[in-house]
Amino acid sequence: MARRLSAAVLAVVAAVLIACAAGAEDGSFASSDLFAQENPIRQVVSDGLRELETSVLQAVGNTGHALSFARFAHRYGKSYATVDEIKMRFEIFRDNLRMIKSHNRKGLSYTLGVNEFADMTWEEFRKHRLGAAQNCSATSKGNLKLKNVVVPEKQDWRVTGIVSPVKNQGHCGSCWTFSTTGALEAAYSQAFGKGISLSEQQLVDCAGAFNNFGCNGGLPSQAFEYIKFNGGLDTEEAYPYTGKNGLCKYSSQNIGVRVIDSVNITLVIA
Repeated sequence: MARRLSAAVLAVVAAVLIACAAGAEDGSFASSDLFAQENPIRQVVSDGLRELETSVLQAVGNTGHALSFARFAHRYGKSYATVDEIKMRFEIFRDNLRMIKSHNRKGLSYTLGVNEFADMTWEEFRKHRLGAAQNCSATSKGNLKLKNVVVPEKQDWRVTGIVSPVKNQGHCGSCWTFSTTGALEAAYSQAFGKGISLSEQQLVDCAGAFNNFGCNGGLPSQAFEYIKFNGGLDTEEAYPYTGKNGLCKYSSQNIGVRVIDSVNITLVIA
C-alpha cells in the first residue's frame, strides 16, 4: 500500500512544486485574487523595503510590477549582486506572473501562486530543485501482482483527506525522504483517520547504511527498508528538518510509525 500511495503523493507534490515556480500577472499582490490568504505579499513598509524599492525602480524604471517585484524580493530575502541581475530577475518574475494568471484562467483543478521560486526560470528550477530520474524500485521483495482487481478509473487522494501538506526540502537533495514520509503519512491517515508529520531529517541523517546519501540522494524503497530494520521513524516535531546532513539523533521514544514490510504493487490487466 505504501508503494502505491507513494506514486500518488509524488504526483501531487510534483504538481505543486512545478506550480510554485510561477507567479501572477497584472496588479499588485495585495489586491490580486490569484493568491491564497495564507500566502499574501504584505504591504509593510520598512527602511529595508524602501531601499529595495528604490534600487528596483532605478534598475527597471517605474514599470508595471516593479513594486510588486521589490516586495517579493524583500519578503523572501533575495539579494541581487548587480543592476543587470535585478533586470534579469525582474523579467523572469514578470513572465512567471503572466504565466500563472494565464493558467488560472483555465479553470483547472489546481491554481498556481507566487513563492520564493518566482524569479527562477523553469530550467533553473529543474536543475537546482529536481533530481535526475531514478529507478525507485529497489525493494528486496520484488513486485506484488494484483489480478482481477476492480480499481477506479481515477483516484484523487486529496479528496479523501489523506495527503499531507506540501513541505519544502530547501537546497538539500532529500526529495527521496519526502517521498517516503508522504507515502507513510498517507498510509497512516488512511489506517487511523488522523494526520501525522514524520521526520525527513532522520532519514537524511540515519539511513546511510541502506545505500542512501542524505542530501546527495537516496531511494524511498531503501528508506522503507531502513525504517523496517530500525524499528520506526520519529515524528517531525521530535526530529525537525534542517535541510543539511547531520549526525543521527534518532530516539525510540519519539517513534511515529513503524514499517512491517514494503513491496511494489503492479496491476496486471488480463
